[in-house]
Amino acid sequence: ALGCSHQKTKSSLADAQIDLDVEEIKLSNGLKILLVENPKLPIFSLYMFYKVGGKNERPGITGASHFLEHMMFKGAKKYGPGIIDFTIEGSGGSTNAYTTNDQTVYYENLPSTQLDIMLNIEADRMENLLLKPDDFEKERAVVLEERKMRYENSPRGQLFMQMMSEVFKGTPYGTSVIGNIPDLKSVSREQIFTYFKKFYAPNNVTMVIVGDIDISKTKKMIEAKFGKIPSSPSVEDEHKSLTPEMFKSELTKSRNIFLHGASPNPMFMIAYPSYPVGHPKSYALDILGSVIGDGDSSFLKKRFTFVNKPMASSIYAGNYTLEKSGVFFLGGELMKGVKPEEFKTTVQKDLAIACESEINERAISKVKNNYLIDVYKGLDTNAGLAPFLGERDAFYGDYRAYKKELEIYSSLGVEDVKAVCHELVKEPSLFITVWDKNKK
Repeated sequence: ALGCSHQKTKSSLADAQIDLDVEEIKLSNGLKILLVENPKLPIFSLYMFYKVGGKNERPGITGASHFLEHMMFKGAKKYGPGIIDFTIEGSGGSTNAYTTNDQTVYYENLPSTQLDIMLNIEADRMENLLLKPDDFEKERAVVLEERKMRYENSPRGQLFMQMMSEVFKGTPYGTSVIGNIPDLKSVSREQIFTYFKKFYAPNNVTMVIVGDIDISKTKKMIEAKFGKIPSSPSVEDEHKSLTPEMFKSELTKSRNIFLHGASPNPMFMIAYPSYPVGHPKSYALDILGSVIGDGDSSFLKKRFTFVNKPMASSIYAGNYTLEKSGVFFLGGELMKGVKPEEFKTTVQKDLAIACESEINERAISKVKNNYLIDVYKGLDTNAGLAPFLGERDAFYGDYRAYKKELEIYSSLGVEDVKAVCHELVKEPSLFITVWDKNKK
């Protein structure tokens, strides 16, 4: 199914055989389309990967990408307010979207009979978004409330926002994707519309459709509906202007930040600047995060949670890779009575020991096998394969990048993961806590 063949008895990344049957098309206006036929069920998934996110914004219009995510559901010239949701939900389908530092993605899951109208809707809002003044102001209030709920009123959100702003201070990743409050209050409809016309264009998007479709007919439909939409003359220069040097972290020495928040016990994050998506060391850090932080038998859980005198009620590790940079972090919540500074000293000392004691062939093989199982599971559904292809095309410019990813993961061994672990503990770190006993 889905043009994906693999042998389920395979147990290693080196043996993995993933062969995806994808039809790739590019229109004269720059729109890239990836099509996969899967007649198993009469449904399809459509994903639109717009290459625009928080990193493309400037002071004064922070949050513009996320604001537009909201406005894209408010209607366009042909399909006005309320019609998009009514059409999709009335067909028994679903729709949603998300915005990150690097991209904004819109997606739908629908019966195959609705492909024509869904392509009409996507073309209409790409070219003719209304941004009605009344809807614009209503949505401004919604976004401001969302920001308050997700960050100001959420200890976990406070932690994440402060971590990102400190690790990436002075870089295009240093502001919240949802936007800074003064900008959200003052940004005008005209500013958002200008931003929309620059980035919401055929030459800045990858469309992915997976499901019960006729490839030939679908290509003709897309050409008819999207072919005449003009490309953006400035978007390529805009992307080229974001040079690697602009994303270098300014965190050159370790820092502690103590935030006042609603958490009765200290919530914490320890963050280390890392590497962008596609960098070999970022894959090694992915493995490290899983080795030390995934599952009840992981090092962090055994050392700090599942012991007679636990220091943390929860703890995790992860590697967050972005297009131009990355950050590796530990996080969780401390037990009552545990002093944050004491915990920080202990966890960093123990992490240095874990670089040698916890990283071995068995642990790495377990992580690789779990990764492969997750990949296979995702490829078995329309809604799993579509973003799998779209994300790789958006980040690498080629959906086939998954083959290189598998090669890199397969080639990484004990010494590679140990090396990034030792490098990590020598690097400057950012330690943040949110606690109701921290000073306001």
